[in-house]
Order: sequence, then C-alpha cells, then structure tokens
Amino acid sequence: MANDIKKYPVPLIFKKILKDRLTGLLLISSDNQKKEISFIEGTLDFAKTSLEKERLGQILLSSGKITLHHLDKAIQIQKNTSTSRKIGELLIKITDLTMRDVYNALRQQIKTTAASTFSLTTGEWRFIIEKKRAMEKQRFSIKLAEIIQLGVDKIKEIHYFKRKFYYRAPVTTTIPETTRKFLISPQIKFYANLSTFSDAPVEQILKTINIPEVTFWKNIILLYLLNVVDFVEFTVDVDRNKNIEEINELYEKIQAQNVDYYELFGLKASAAREEIKDTYFKYSQKYHPDRINVAPDSTIMVKANEVFAEINNAYEILSNADKKKEYDIEKYRKNYQPQVSQAESIKNAQNLYFKANALCKQKKFYEAATLLEEAVKINESKANYYLLLGICQSKMPGTKKLAAVNLNKAAQLEPWNADPVFALGELYRSEGMVKKAEECFKKALEINLEHTLAGKAVQDIAKYTTGKKSLFSLFGKKK
Repeated sequence: MANDIKKYPVPLIFKKILKDRLTGLLLISSDNQKKEISFIEGTLDFAKTSLEKERLGQILLSSGKITLHHLDKAIQIQKNTSTSRKIGELLIKITDLTMRDVYNALRQQIKTTAASTFSLTTGEWRFIIEKKRAMEKQRFSIKLAEIIQLGVDKIKEIHYFKRKFYYRAPVTTTIPETTRKFLISPQIKFYANLSTFSDAPVEQILKTINIPEVTFWKNIILLYLLNVVDFVEFTVDVDRNKNIEEINELYEKIQAQNVDYYELFGLKASAAREEIKDTYFKYSQKYHPDRINVAPDSTIMVKANEVFAEINNAYEILSNADKKKEYDIEKYRKNYQPQVSQAESIKNAQNLYFKANALCKQKKFYEAATLLEEAVKINESKANYYLLLGICQSKMPGTKKLAAVNLNKAAQLEPWNADPVFALGELYRSEGMVKKAEECFKKALEINLEHTLAGKAVQDIAKYTTGKKSLFSLFGKKK
C-alpha cells in the first residue's frame, strides 16, 4: 500500500526502519523522479535513483575526480557498444580512477540519494519487507543515524512535526553510542537541556531555550527520528499552578518583611522538633524551584528561589533550640512593645519615596537623597528606593561611591530588573570608566533584550571606541 508523502513524510519510515531494524526495499515516486533504497537489518545497503545529478558519474564529476570529457566518453562507449559494463568500470579504464575512488563515490551517491528523500513534499512511498535480503551479503552497510543527520538538514516542510509535537511533552531516552558519534556538540547539548524539562509541552520549552526557532525544530525532529525522544500528551499540573500562586503570595510577604516562621509552616510555637522537621521536608518538596522549571512568568523562578531560601532559613532557626529561643524573644518584643505599626512605617517610607521622586525631577538631588536615605532605613526591601537614591547620589559630587553601592543593592533585590544595572552603567560612563560601563549595559540587555537605552548605550560605546570619535567626546569633560 502506497503512503502519501504529505500525510506521512518519508523521514517517518527511516525512523521505523532504524527502530525495528527492518530489512526490505523502499520505493519512492515523486514528480519526475523514482528511487529504490534497500535496507538490511536497519542499515542502508544500496540506492538507485532516476535523477541524473545523483548518479555516480555526476558525483565523481562534482568531486573533481573526472572531467566532463571523461564522463561523456564513458557514456558514449556504453551507447555505442551496448556493453553491460557499468559506468564506474568504464571510467576506471579510461581515467586514473582506482577501485577505491569508485567505491567511495558510490558510497557517497547512496548517502546523497537516501538523504535527499527527506526534502520531498509530494508523491508517495511504500516499503516492502523482504526478509530474504538479510541472507544476502551486505554491500555498504551505512548507519541510518548518519543518513537521518544528513536528511534533517534537507527537510523543507516542518509544519507536520510542529502540529504533531507543539502541545505534547518530550520524553528522552539514552542516546546509544552508535548514534551519539553522528551528533555534533550543539545537538548533544540541546538533548541534555531537553532532558531537564519534566512534563512541559514543547510550546513552553520553545520559549525557554534560547536558540533560533528553526534550529530548535530541526533538533527536535532529529532526536525524534533517531528514537531518543518521544512525545506524550501534556497534562496540566494543577498542583504546580497552585504552588506558583502560593509562591507569589509568600514572596510578597517576604518583600514586606511580614513572614512569621510559625505561620509559614502552619505550626504553633509549641510544635515539637520532629513536627517542624516533617513540615520542612513537605514544604521543601512542594516549593522546590525544580517543580516549576517551566513557568509562564520568567520571574517566578527568581521568586521561587527566594521563597525556598526563606523556608530553609525558617527550618534552620526553628529546629535549633537556641536560635528558636532568640527568635521567640524578638517576636515577642516586636508584637508587644509600643511602636509604630509596620503598615504605618511602610506607608511613611512610601510617602518619602514619592516626595523624593518629585524633588529628583526638579533636580534637587541633595534634598531627594536625604529623604530616600530615611526611606531605606524604614524599609530595606524596596529596590526602587535604592535605585532612585543611587541615581540622585550619582548626580552629586562626592557621593559617587555611595551611588554605586545603592545601585548594586537595587540590582541584588531585583535581579530580573535591568534598570539598576543600566543606571550603574550610566554612573561609570559619567566617570569615564568605559569597560565597566559597557559591561553594565550589556548585562542590562541580557536581563531585558528590549531595553532600548541600554542597547543605544552599547552602540554608542562601540561607535566611539572604534575611532569615530574620541572618548572625551563620549564622556564629556570630567568635572
């Protein structure tokens, strides 16, 4: 029975032949070409083609082993003498070709003929199982992994595979050594990277792995055809989605310094050490960053790491009798000694920030910095307070080093935010520190590729450091 290439692309039969070590003959008909490819126990044995450019003579000609004159002469001898001798034999007779040259060219012809079938988008194919061929002497025994590697590069139409795998999750198996040797380093690295994703659809993995989409799909197709990756129906991990919501809530509490370790573990202050230990193990599994390695929001992993670190810190304190006692005393002091409520303090710090922001816009940097120094004393967790403080200090003589410290603090608090890193680059640029400035601008672009100011700054530095203008014209006269 013939198979329509549009519905069942040729590469699929190569996958099956490799997997099941099949013996037989593959017949392909497409447009004005026909091919016969024979296999013995999952290896490529021989190939015939009707395409002139894939014939032995053309292979020898394109490799420079013979001239067009030699080829024409051999073809003429075949026609005039009605000889049964093949073109390779005739070329050996009339040129300096050796049997080894012809053998290598024939091997190349077989590989070319087989691999070129991967590019076909119309026509039909059928595979005839011929177990008797297994008894015959193998002629070339070419590994199918090599043909599949060559063939995937020739695939023109990948929509079949995209439709098939886009919403499915990949499952990897070990790469056999006989297959591994035909893979190049980036493909092995891609396989290793793919293996780290547990129960994630290709749709999400594509957004996570930072390589061109065409390269991504070619790698996926290659590994699938080599039978080292398969795909299963993706099931939504309801628990994971719920955990992500809880991580967001916990993260907000941590940022607001509003985390009670007993409440975090859902325990009373009188909880026994074993109870604390059991709860810790349950929570460390529930909120471990590995459980959400593919999340819709790229900042979730950062938040998960911080929440997980807080869980570890809570366990370290509550499981140690002395540290637990210190924690309980401090908790009592905060709860029962007269003081401004935490909510009021946070509100006061926020008001100071708003006033400072207005002053900064009026270029009253000293007054703004004074208010912001008070704001960060009240609430040390707000990256935007440190960012504005650093920017104000960078505008005043004598406070540049403090500016760098505060901008670095802002970057540490929000490692996913490119603005503090960009501001640090601006500070270095104003001081004539070209290399440090460029490093910061490039790092800002790594965090946020769409940060236009950082992109322009990198271009400006590149333009001026290649000699179009002096560095003095870039940084201005230092005051």
